[in-house]
Amino acid sequence: MPIILRAHHLLCFLGFIGAGYNKEFVENFERVYKSVYLENLPIKIVSFPDEICMYCPNLNAAECRFEQKVRMYDEKVIELLKFYGISDLEDVLPSEAYSALKQALPQQLESICRTCEWFVLGFCRESFHRKDLWKNG
Repeated sequence: MPIILRAHHLLCFLGFIGAGYNKEFVENFERVYKSVYLENLPIKIVSFPDEICMYCPNLNAAECRFEQKVRMYDEKVIELLKFYGISDLEDVLPSEAYSALKQALPQQLESICRTCEWFVLGFCRESFHRKDLWKNG
C-alpha cells in the first residue's frame, strides 16, 4: 500500500533539517521522511492532507487552515511531475518523482514555494540549486 503524500511535501523533504511546528510534528515528519525520501517506499501523490499533516497544528478537522495556498503548491508540483513524465500518481517510487522534478529549473521550484513560511527561512533554496543533494532520483 503506497504512502499517501501531498505533492508539495516532495519539495519539503529536500529542505528538511529536523525542525518544525512542535516535537510531535517533527517526529512524525521524520518518520514519513525516512520512509519516502530515504527508503524510497511507494507513494500516492495527492492534493489533500496526508500522514505528515496529521500532526500539523494548522490542520482543522480534515482540512488545512491554509488549504487554498497549500493546494496551489500541490497543483504546481503535480503539473511539473506530469510535464516531466509522471502521469500515474497512484503508485510512484519517490526516485521516479525526484528524477522528474530534477529536470525543473531551480527557479520553477522556488516559484512554487516562494510564499511558504519555511522557504523564507532558507530551508529549501540550496537543495533546489544543488540537485546532487537529492537522495532519490
